[in-house]
Amino acid sequence: MRGEGVALPKGKGFAAAVALMWVASAMASFALREGMGAVLLMWFPSAIAVTALFLARKGERAPVLVALALANIAINAWFHLSPLRSAGYALANLSEALVVVAVAKGVVGRRGINMLRLGDMIAMFLGVVAGSLVGAMISHPFRPHQDMVQFVWWVLATMLGTTVGAPILLYLNDRLQKFRRREPGAVAVRKSFFLALAGLFALSWITLDTAQVPVVSLVLMALVFLVTRYGQIGASCGVFVFGLGGTLHSIGHGSPAAYLSHLPPFQAGIVLQVFMLVMMATSLPLAALLMRNDRLALRLKARNARMRENLLLLNMAEEVARIGRWRYDPRNGEQDWSRQMFLINGLDPALGPDPGDIKAMLPDGGDELFGQLAHHSSDKGRYSFEYRVRPPHGDERILKMYATNHFAPDGGLAQMFGVVVDVTEHHQRQEALDKERTRAMRLAAEAQYLAHTDPLTGLANRRRTITQIEKCVRKSVQDGRPMALISFDIDHFKQVNDTRGHQTGDDVLMRIADIARAQARASDLIGRMGGEEFVWLLPGAGPEEARMAAERLRQAIEQESADGGLPQVTASIGYALWREGDEASALLARVDKALYEAKQAGRNTVQKAA
Repeated sequence: MRGEGVALPKGKGFAAAVALMWVASAMASFALREGMGAVLLMWFPSAIAVTALFLARKGERAPVLVALALANIAINAWFHLSPLRSAGYALANLSEALVVVAVAKGVVGRRGINMLRLGDMIAMFLGVVAGSLVGAMISHPFRPHQDMVQFVWWVLATMLGTTVGAPILLYLNDRLQKFRRREPGAVAVRKSFFLALAGLFALSWITLDTAQVPVVSLVLMALVFLVTRYGQIGASCGVFVFGLGGTLHSIGHGSPAAYLSHLPPFQAGIVLQVFMLVMMATSLPLAALLMRNDRLALRLKARNARMRENLLLLNMAEEVARIGRWRYDPRNGEQDWSRQMFLINGLDPALGPDPGDIKAMLPDGGDELFGQLAHHSSDKGRYSFEYRVRPPHGDERILKMYATNHFAPDGGLAQMFGVVVDVTEHHQRQEALDKERTRAMRLAAEAQYLAHTDPLTGLANRRRTITQIEKCVRKSVQDGRPMALISFDIDHFKQVNDTRGHQTGDDVLMRIADIARAQARASDLIGRMGGEEFVWLLPGAGPEEARMAAERLRQAIEQESADGGLPQVTASIGYALWREGDEASALLARVDKALYEAKQAGRNTVQKAA
């Protein structure tokens, strides 16, 4: 069957249209049987009732049932049947349709009408058998001739009408719905299909008209051809054409088949009905197999379409991101490169998919690349490494490979898969960034040095000196550690500037700074406070150590200041010891007072702060 989810024209006219179709089919059937004396092999109205109820939406089933019941009663009344017999036949026809539809809905609801398997088709066929038996049993008491032949005819005629007619009606309905949606090729049917049906009809007529040697096997072969070529609709149409031929052959109270002329026409019709059921049974497995193959083909087509789309997107992504794909078979050394892999390595993609031996392109002859692959050959997870390549016409490049291994069932390495990215520019940017960072750090250090250093002497400037004094004072406050501060000033320095010039004065200042540095310990700080005034900070120094340091500095300046042709100078020195309660400012004030007292005492002397 076809056409799940679509239906004949719905709405108020649906039930009326179904009733008219049922009446027209019944009138044609009665005309053949009663008016022309034909043996009716199929009761096609049953297919109309089943198809209508199957396609009807939930709210339309009751109106369709009512319309079918009225159509049954109207036809029976036309042929002057009693109301009781009319009601009995109507009940039988509707009951049969309801049973078939209930089974069909249950089967189709599980899988969908286009996903039926052979088991589902058999289940639906058994539902048709059950419905036909129910209808025959209900109608049997109302028939004028209550014999077994009539009972069997009813069962077989309704079975054939439903199994042959319902798929055809569903197929036509599906075509109609596609036409309404204006889908391309919705109504077009291949001419070969009609030619095949015409050929089957001619073959069927020859078979039915052959009295001596029936060739029904040819009909079965033709039916198999139809099923193979056109699917289930070919099977239904083929059996319908054969049944139509039998009915037409029997017009005029003749036998539906010449080779059955030894039987009464009605009984010969039953034999032919059984053969038609055999034809349907023969086509069912093949139709199910073909439907399954069609489904597989559609899934494969959809999967291939998705694969093509994914491959297209993958190639686009590789091109945009400049990522190359690589596969290597360690068992035979074969490689498979993508287009981007060739471009990344500076090679022509026309050489693909295997570039051959690339060791000549590797600066180290492949030690780095193949060494990494050998090192990771037993890794179960993903790994990565970098290697260098020198393209034939270009500068050396740095490539990064992300790779994974695929192992054979026996545990051996079967394949290596990888993607490669050119990271040369990244390394160049990183190197440039590192250089810029180093330069920035150097400039920052220089700036910091200049911000805290006296540019002439290289000693700590006034800001840094005071900061360090404050730190030492806080340290002494915390742990009581002693400290001393020495302040010294060059005697008569203005006279040196006035008589020898400012350049000589600067040279004297630098010489005094060198002398002071030579006297200081590694933990000490020598700072220039401004002009010719200097400070020497001695963390941890006690009274005697501070006195000796101050005296040693005075003597060194007096003895060494004239080296290099500079004028000899002396220095006045004051020193102070930190005492509890002193802040940096207090300590500086006391040491400045001691320096002043040293100058007052005649210069070139050392004076301790009070």
